[in-house]
Amino acid sequence: MQHHYELVQSLTSCDYSSRAHPTALRDFARQFGWHPSYQLDIPSTSALANTHLVVEHGLENTAVITFLKSPKRYADLRLDERMSLLSISYNNLVDWHIHVQPDEATFVFNRSNRERVVQQTRIEPEGSLDVLCSQAFEQICGRKPNPNVPALDDALVNTVSYWKRNLAAELNNQISNDSISALFNAIMFVRAAEDHQKLHSGNIQVLREQDETLLGLWEKSHNTKARLGEFLISNLGRLSGGTVPSYLVRKDDLCAFDDLSQDTVSELLADFYQNKYEPQYRYDFSLISKHALSRIYEHYVSVLHLEETPQKTLPFFKQLPEEERDKAYGSVYTPQFIARFFARYLREQMPPRHFRNLRVIDPACGSGIFLRTLLEMQCDPAYDEVDSGVVEKAFENTVGLDLDMNACQATCLSLALLNLILTERLPSSLNVVNEEAISYYQQHSELKETYDAVIANPPFVALGAQSPVMRQRIADFMHGYAEGRIDTFVPFLRIGLELLKPGGIGMFVLPHSFLLSRNARKMRRLITDNAWICCLADLSAIRVFQDAATYVVLLIFQKKSGASGMAPHAKIIKCRELVGRALEEAVEGRQTQTPEYSIYEADQSTFAEDDWLVLPPTESIIKKKLTNLPKLEDFLCVREGFLSGADDVFIIPTSHIPKGEESIYVPFLHDREMRAYTVPECSNQCFFYPYIDGRKITEDELKEHFPATWRYLCGNESTLSARRSCSEKHRAWWEPVRPRLPQNMMLPKIVSPHLSLVPRFALDTEGVYAVSHSPLLYPKDPDMAQELLRFFVAVLNSTVCYWHVAAHSHTYARGYAMLEPKTLKPVPVPDPFTVPPANRRRLLQLVDSRLACASSDAIHLERQIDDLVAEMYGLSSAEYKSLGIDM
Repeated sequence: MQHHYELVQSLTSCDYSSRAHPTALRDFARQFGWHPSYQLDIPSTSALANTHLVVEHGLENTAVITFLKSPKRYADLRLDERMSLLSISYNNLVDWHIHVQPDEATFVFNRSNRERVVQQTRIEPEGSLDVLCSQAFEQICGRKPNPNVPALDDALVNTVSYWKRNLAAELNNQISNDSISALFNAIMFVRAAEDHQKLHSGNIQVLREQDETLLGLWEKSHNTKARLGEFLISNLGRLSGGTVPSYLVRKDDLCAFDDLSQDTVSELLADFYQNKYEPQYRYDFSLISKHALSRIYEHYVSVLHLEETPQKTLPFFKQLPEEERDKAYGSVYTPQFIARFFARYLREQMPPRHFRNLRVIDPACGSGIFLRTLLEMQCDPAYDEVDSGVVEKAFENTVGLDLDMNACQATCLSLALLNLILTERLPSSLNVVNEEAISYYQQHSELKETYDAVIANPPFVALGAQSPVMRQRIADFMHGYAEGRIDTFVPFLRIGLELLKPGGIGMFVLPHSFLLSRNARKMRRLITDNAWICCLADLSAIRVFQDAATYVVLLIFQKKSGASGMAPHAKIIKCRELVGRALEEAVEGRQTQTPEYSIYEADQSTFAEDDWLVLPPTESIIKKKLTNLPKLEDFLCVREGFLSGADDVFIIPTSHIPKGEESIYVPFLHDREMRAYTVPECSNQCFFYPYIDGRKITEDELKEHFPATWRYLCGNESTLSARRSCSEKHRAWWEPVRPRLPQNMMLPKIVSPHLSLVPRFALDTEGVYAVSHSPLLYPKDPDMAQELLRFFVAVLNSTVCYWHVAAHSHTYARGYAMLEPKTLKPVPVPDPFTVPPANRRRLLQLVDSRLACASSDAIHLERQIDDLVAEMYGLSSAEYKSLGIDM
């Protein structure tokens, strides 16, 4: 502990210098359990502090640690001095700022406009310094005040969104996304160069000088009628001390803003100095977080459109357009913790020199957050070996690729700002290419097996949202490597695998459906044939992308080399909460089982199956035990409900059925009305079902005998005729697309919601309900229909059976499983004809009691059913308990 105290004293001493203490920061981080992200030496704060260190714990809990210069004390600093320090963490998108002085540590939460100090603790030679440990910081984080100051990314994103819409309106909505993003990029480049110059001037007062700022110079140019684009380019050249690199600004796009008024430009520029949503903090674009830049990118690619409204707008009030994400790009920002996890995983796999010299490509770079995070770790100035040559080489070895020009501009912005921080100059060029990945790869065959690492969060675009050109390009490129309806992320896996050198590492963010989908089956096989699975993190229980309903896994694989050897174990992470901590422990090589997450190892043989169903060891034993049982499809027909193609037309309130025409309507049971075991006594909706006595009626019969319904359908003819099924399936315009024959739907059956969080299989004993999209099941042996339905409604609602169903199903929003015939048919079930007769009778009696029960006794009955079904499955109490249930 004495060593720890001396270390703190050295970092806060008045004669501290990074050269005099080259390893002090690393020692501090190691001794107190932190993971250092990067060091910040800011001369403008040198009168207050020696240095600043950005650290993290659990990949999600991050802080800036400032080592105050002795004898400075945080409590004695003036308000402007405190704010100059807190702005460092705020602009890095870090909520916590820890101020360390020789005898005290002060923990400050910077997103509260009232009292910010959460804890102050004395530091003494013989006392405990545990308060500086990362574990203690995690506890302090639990006491953070409610934030009432918007985070930097929210403030900046709102500013970009505000001006994007207002500039479009002022220019009569005749402005492209490319031009708008070029303008924001140019402003932020100039502001970054300006802030960097001021922060490294060593004079805090210069921060308050307005005359020579971009804004001040623009306001001085009032009489010169300066053009905004030329003005930005000339100032960037002035601040960077030379010719402006061509990648920084797109001159042609900036011409679109030449007609903006002087006052409009002044207001625009002012909003990139002072945070309009929290005036106590000024923007510092030389420090600004890569996460904030990533979120800004979302607004670069969003499409502006005017909402149609019957209300007229006064001529002097221009209607503001709204932003809407362009689904064709499939672009969402990647959270910081994923980027840090990938970068740290790479760093832990190899010697430091090899790590710094990695040749890396991101073929779907988006905002560049993966490349930026990796470069921060490779070029961390806290390490003695890192000099300008190392930085230059690392940037040369880094390649970004993206179809969207705005994404490339966002990446250039982020990487150029990092280079400015590291070298005090803007790079002359960056390896960021505006090309579509498949075409680029096909045109550059020399790139095959030339990269040490491929990192990507590829776009998730389903077939229906792809352009015809892209759809065909993917189909041609993936011929023999995929089948069916191929999502856009699949070809990126093939590209990544082929770009890697033997021994190279691929790291991908993928939708959970990749593990199970038929269209990716051949790609999964290609990966297992040519690479070892290193790590698979299932984050499908967590909403990783806040504004997108896609649930993901993280896949890391290493391309096999010619050298033979034992197959390595794969690290498996199943996470329900505390994702940052789970990923950190996985990087550190730990295995653990907690209620929030589990980390364990699996053999490579796990990935030899068609579906990559990765289970903890105890659940794998259960799965193996169940493989010898018969399948559900051996006893029941498993089908899907009707598909109308126009539910808003064909499904109507029951009260709207024309009088005398009830025979062509059937009760409709919505997913949300389904409950375990029983269906409701009645439904307030019905489905147009043109069948009478098992026969579909003709159009003439419909017109003659059901005239009110015919008039209703004719009133919706344009909508119904526009359905693709009318031309592709040669159906009459008034028919539902797939109504299902009565003998396949309107009979006694088991039904279930299409999306389900818990088992809700219900018995439609009379066969009166129609269901849409949802699975329906009925016995293959009609002579034993009632007994089999009662037996299997108990089995399907059991913990054991639903565990298997959910494990083999695609995961969607908030952990819901999609139940489909293809995943239900192979579900292993007890054989109703071989279980002991006494058990079968007992189970049927319990089901009958449950069907008749409408009280709280239902829970007790379901528990008895659950225990009896588990016994029929042959599970021990320990195995049953491993599924989260005590017997």
